[in-house]
Amino acid sequence: MKAVIMAGGKGTRLRPLTLNTPKPMVPLLNRPCMSYIIDLLKRYDIHQIAVTVQYLPEVIRQYYGDGSEYGVQLIYAEEDMPLGTAGSIKNAAHFLDEPFIVISGDALTDFNLRHAIEYHKQKQALATMVLTQVDTPLEYGVVMTEEDGRVARFLEKPSWSEVFSDTVNTGIYVLEPEILDWIPAGKPYDFSMDLFPALLANHEALYGYVASGYWSDIGNLHQYRQTQFDMLDRKVGVSIAAAEVLPGLFVEAGVRLPSRIRLSGPAYIGSGCTLYPSCGIGPYTVLGESNTVHSNSILERTIAWSGNYIGEDCDIQDALLMDRTIIASNAQLQEGSVIGSGCTIGSKATIRQHVKLWPNKTVPTNGTLHTSLIWGDAAAKPLFSSRGVAGIPNVDLNPELVTKLAAAYGSTLPESSTIMVSACAHTYSSLLKTAFAAGLRSVGVHIIDLGTVSDEVTRNAVRQEKADGAVHLHLAQQSPMMNMVVEWMDRLGLPIAKSTERKIENAYWQEDFVRCHADRVGSCKSYTHADNDYLDALAQHIDFSLIRDANFTYVLLVAPCADLELIQRWTTYVGGTRMMVQQVKDQSTNLHEHVHNCKAHFGVYWDGEGKLSFVTPKGFLLSTDKVALLTMLALAENGTKAVLGVPASMVGSLPAAVASSGLRVIRTKESLRSVMEATVGLPFSPFAHRLYMLSLILQHLAMTNTSIDDIAAELPNSYTAKEEVSCHWNEKGTLMRCLMDWVRSNGQAAELLDGIRIQSPEGCVLILPDQDEPLFKVYAHADSPTQAKILAHNYASRIVQSHQQLRR
Repeated sequence: MKAVIMAGGKGTRLRPLTLNTPKPMVPLLNRPCMSYIIDLLKRYDIHQIAVTVQYLPEVIRQYYGDGSEYGVQLIYAEEDMPLGTAGSIKNAAHFLDEPFIVISGDALTDFNLRHAIEYHKQKQALATMVLTQVDTPLEYGVVMTEEDGRVARFLEKPSWSEVFSDTVNTGIYVLEPEILDWIPAGKPYDFSMDLFPALLANHEALYGYVASGYWSDIGNLHQYRQTQFDMLDRKVGVSIAAAEVLPGLFVEAGVRLPSRIRLSGPAYIGSGCTLYPSCGIGPYTVLGESNTVHSNSILERTIAWSGNYIGEDCDIQDALLMDRTIIASNAQLQEGSVIGSGCTIGSKATIRQHVKLWPNKTVPTNGTLHTSLIWGDAAAKPLFSSRGVAGIPNVDLNPELVTKLAAAYGSTLPESSTIMVSACAHTYSSLLKTAFAAGLRSVGVHIIDLGTVSDEVTRNAVRQEKADGAVHLHLAQQSPMMNMVVEWMDRLGLPIAKSTERKIENAYWQEDFVRCHADRVGSCKSYTHADNDYLDALAQHIDFSLIRDANFTYVLLVAPCADLELIQRWTTYVGGTRMMVQQVKDQSTNLHEHVHNCKAHFGVYWDGEGKLSFVTPKGFLLSTDKVALLTMLALAENGTKAVLGVPASMVGSLPAAVASSGLRVIRTKESLRSVMEATVGLPFSPFAHRLYMLSLILQHLAMTNTSIDDIAAELPNSYTAKEEVSCHWNEKGTLMRCLMDWVRSNGQAAELLDGIRIQSPEGCVLILPDQDEPLFKVYAHADSPTQAKILAHNYASRIVQSHQQLRR
């Protein structure tokens, strides 16, 4: 059998390590990562190997040559342009005249390849994916298989709500040569995004083999370090090219070890290193070739490539040094710092936690570096939550961060793009809006400043004015404190796609965006009538005169985050008697009492997340779910022919009038983008435009001349209960797999649109891993509140049981 080593990746998230080094050549215990892959192939008698190269190909060619020095035969397939993972294999088609195995040159594994090959032959597969189980599957392709091993579902880089298993694609494949017929020549084509979906769609023999053993995709700096620590701990079955002179202490030839030295394993010391008396080499330190460590300097959990010079009395903790760096005496490198090649750190200088230096930088004597020079931390917590970038005002989200975030965003946009910016009424939101606008303008993006408006006004404005996108900064109520949210919108007013989030996040961490020339900064102009334009747009689709004629009396309470000015303007459109329109801190204010005392037709509470609930004159509370049903009824009985996207967690039974109308209701994923994309034939999505939703309901009340109590009585008796179950972040994928196994073993049908949706005779249950918190949410819909609570509790208990089994 032949093999293909994919070695064309740039390793962007590993920068600065990969600025001048292809990712497969990044060293692990002083040997290139790809060398361990060659060793693995040789172990299973695979010696004819094609190497696909694209980024810095000469570095790989010069090191390995024709492979004879390493006991293999190597040929190289170079790409003139990036061809994708599958396209790069097609580029080596002339070599692949028999079954072959594909493996990444930038991952470390000790999988038994013979077992995978035998499985492939036994199944008579066209393609076999080698799978493994990981704690956090978000950065991989999640794979589900049938009982016979045939791949049933594949999802590349899912969100947490889409994680149906902890079993992922390792990028190792056993393939028949006929697979090449599926791959077009000379153009980008990807295994995960193109080939495997095509095989699934055509019901081809695509199988998944779950391998046992170690596998690490060295995708970021944290994983790069941890992989080497695992090697020192002998968690991976690879050959270490050094003598184990003491348990856990590996030393190459030509090392000068003084008699007085503090050594604590596990550790690795490469050839040609010079260690002076009284220096300390602590646990999990890896020194490549020809490093010098002077007296009284201490290194712990530190990886240093080659040719570094470390002076006396230095303290280096949990750091990563590339090559040829000079660190003068008494310097201090704190946890997570990364030093590029050829840097100079002056005497008594301090590099703070998680700071990175671009190659060839200098930190002066007594200097303290608090922030990265050019580079950011790619291993940090993801920037984007389910709602955008969120954090505590002036702590997590401060003007400096927001300016940098805006510049990163601007660098992903076409030249001379125009972006709208807006903010809620809070003073700090306005401050951040100014900072964000400055960041965008600094990279040449033009700004339209909407001022103080709501997110729904911004959504309308960006679509109406045909801008290239918009950003809205606002406070969101998240007990016990407020959160600041930076919310992105595309040119249609939808939340930006996940792919766009990734581009912004990558640009932010990499900091490789370039400020424009001072003469070419972006322009800025104001747009002061966005509120009026939005209300006018509503008036084109809502019969406000009909609502005014109904002369409603109402109470309207809104959370502090809501745009009170816009809501008050809207009340002039609906007329009637507004007994109370005011901001309150929470719903504990007795809305029912206000409605009763004012003899109002209804009361509305507008919460901190923009959701609506109603109180009827008889004191019934119509929750968010009931308000959604009321909105559907209003659209259906008005003769609306459209498609309405509704979050899956909300949909229980539909009103009979909806089922027989021209309104089609479809369940979507929980994300607002999914809801809005699915909505077709309406001017606005009611779930993104609360004033539109509220106006539809009032129009329906006026049109039918009935009370909200009477209409509520017509709604289906569908009740929702919700429970939450905490877990660790890294247990989510495994728990989802356990839950799916349990569901299938009980013969239950499950829908995997967003989380796991199960229909039972007692009702419907949705199990949803939370996007932003380490927990599961369980939504249950049933015909009675008691049954809904029982359902939610039973399935929450099932998660708890699975969690406990994992801990045993």
